[in-house]
Amino acid sequence: MIRNEHLRRVVAVAKNHPLYQERLGGLDAGAPTPEMLSKVAPITRNEWIAHIQAHPEPPAGTRLVHLTPSPALGWMPEYLSQEDIESQAGALAAHLKTLGLEGKRAIVTFGYHVFAGGWLFHEALQKAGVAVLPHGPGEAERVAQLQKKYRYQVLVSNPTFALKIAEAGGRFELLIGAGEPFTSVPGYREKVESALGCTALDFYGTSELGVIAAEDRSKAGLVEISEMALLEVLDPETLRPVADGEKGELVVTALTRTLMPMIRFRTGDLAIAEHRNGKLVLPKGVFGRTDTMVKVKGIKLYPTELGPIVSSFGIDGRSGYQVIVESGSGGTDKLSIRVKSKAVPEGLAEAVKKATGLKVDGLEAVSSLEGPVLVDHRFK
Repeated sequence: MIRNEHLRRVVAVAKNHPLYQERLGGLDAGAPTPEMLSKVAPITRNEWIAHIQAHPEPPAGTRLVHLTPSPALGWMPEYLSQEDIESQAGALAAHLKTLGLEGKRAIVTFGYHVFAGGWLFHEALQKAGVAVLPHGPGEAERVAQLQKKYRYQVLVSNPTFALKIAEAGGRFELLIGAGEPFTSVPGYREKVESALGCTALDFYGTSELGVIAAEDRSKAGLVEISEMALLEVLDPETLRPVADGEKGELVVTALTRTLMPMIRFRTGDLAIAEHRNGKLVLPKGVFGRTDTMVKVKGIKLYPTELGPIVSSFGIDGRSGYQVIVESGSGGTDKLSIRVKSKAVPEGLAEAVKKATGLKVDGLEAVSSLEGPVLVDHRFK
């Protein structure tokens, strides 16, 4: 099985990497299994940043470099060997083939210069039998014109830009959407599909990991791409697997990375776990961050998980809301939410309770917001 071959290759290389030598010391590189990996301590982005700061030059065997903006480094590099490049393209192509894309024509609007976005899809689409136009970002009207003139059927884009293309008159059979919260925002898929006249599917990836999970035409959640990655959803405090239906941090073992081996990499992204037919599925996509997790009324609340919810009510899901936790009467927690809006949207409190299990004690509409997404007054 190709997946097992990829896992053996990645573990064998990682055992000699400074970040993994101690972690993988007792692991059998000849026959590693997912069960064995579950005993390996997860690794964080900060650990990788520290390693790259100490070793800034590309490792031997590097054939492709991508960069991602990083507050700590300026740019966070991604190094790929020729084998990594081919493995990555082949793994994603295997999934794309299941979508019936052979013989189709696609426009890719993700960036190709410096960033990884365009390249993550480009070669995989070609391997899947698709004719690719590497358009890059911007110029929505031009994309729409090219679509009409050459009858492109597939659009690879973030959903926000896809809507601009639709406004310019572009119409496609299929949207491969990535790069931002998509299916986790209630009603967003339907809006995009109506505008473009298409079927819209969600894809998830990062520059460090590649594209590791994607929907199929059933639109029933992000499914791990078997040849690309092993996915886990762990409790961010205990680092133990959560039960199906529970929220936790997405942790990934990349199967197409050897120069920068990502074994049990903590993404910091919030997801719900569900196992189907031997694969991990993220039924609600990726919908927040675990960094600001806080317990309210005994329940774990991830403030950023409210972003997709408020977005569905027309409020900015990144900076248009604030969560306030206080000590109420009798020592019980009080949960309030401020939204940057002229009025509190009807049904917002109910939507928050349905998603989190927490009753909202106060809702306030304000003209401006200051400070972080979470303000916890209980321990001051």
